[in-house]
Amino acid sequence: MRSHEKRVNVCPRTQGKYLVSVVLTAVFAIASLFGTLLFSADAVADVAESQAVAQVGNATYASVQEAIGRTTLKNTTVTLLADVTESVTITPPKGVRNVTFDLNGHTLQAAESGGAAGFATITVPANMQLTIVGPGTVAGGTQPAVDCRGVLRVEGGTFTSDATLMRFAETDETSAQGSFSGGTFTAPTLFNLLDDAKNLGYVTVRGGEYRGMIPAGLNTLALLSGSFSDLSNLAPYLADSLGLIPGGTSGDGMGDGMFHVGDLAISSKQTSVELDPASGLQQLSADDLLELTETQLNGIADYRLVVDSDQLQALNDQIDRAMQAVEKRKAFEAVSQNITIGSARKVAHFGSWPSMAR
Repeated sequence: MRSHEKRVNVCPRTQGKYLVSVVLTAVFAIASLFGTLLFSADAVADVAESQAVAQVGNATYASVQEAIGRTTLKNTTVTLLADVTESVTITPPKGVRNVTFDLNGHTLQAAESGGAAGFATITVPANMQLTIVGPGTVAGGTQPAVDCRGVLRVEGGTFTSDATLMRFAETDETSAQGSFSGGTFTAPTLFNLLDDAKNLGYVTVRGGEYRGMIPAGLNTLALLSGSFSDLSNLAPYLADSLGLIPGGTSGDGMGDGMFHVGDLAISSKQTSVELDPASGLQQLSADDLLELTETQLNGIADYRLVVDSDQLQALNDQIDRAMQAVEKRKAFEAVSQNITIGSARKVAHFGSWPSMAR
């Protein structure tokens, strides 16, 4: 009986120790799991930080497309944080219509494989406006650097493609626009239409360096300033009173092969006209004088050279006096006269040329 009572008295103590042991084990397990979760969260944060390629405000994103989708009315700038291969479309949240893309010294390369194959590096849909600032690079590879149905403004950066660099599409429903004030642009063809375009849209070049060909027939393209490597087809795009000026030399002393849009450059191999009466003197027309001085206008076909009429008359007056002197057998060595050469655009205006002598 006593023995039985002893066993009954001992069991509660043993059970208590067991419960304490179970509780302690559970506490340690929970602490260990919590520590593991904390470690995992830190690891994920580190991975996310290392994979960030674009930024909007203080937030970073693993893709440029995701960053564009997180722009807001108060923060519309997407900043590139690393070189990335990705083809993106400017599709910000509802209400945002103007996005600025800061290349930040990095490269955005078109995706050449997978679902994005065949798309430009950057696509600007209708009713969207994109501003690109440099330095940095947008590389199209076998695709265009930019396809635009909306508004594109380029203020800097380097743009390359192995095909057409920039394509614009204006249709009955869309109105494409382009404005280029800086940057370097290199491709076999610099500007052209998208396949379904009825017109290019209104594209204006205000600066930058362009290495490649511009096709003929883009009648809404205007070249106001900039440097160009290929002169073919450019004359129709030049604004009034502008021409192509041959560039200087590069740093290595070699010609850079570029022509710069600017004021008309009129060159002559002779700074003054000197006529020897022994070879016979006669009245000179403007054409005679231009041929004599070998004066040229950089080969721009839609401008013509003109000679100041007052100075031409003064030269002919000297020729008359020289001829009289020869007839009277007076000593005579030469007739010399500085002549101003100007230019006029070949645009018919009521049957006459508009005077634009410089």
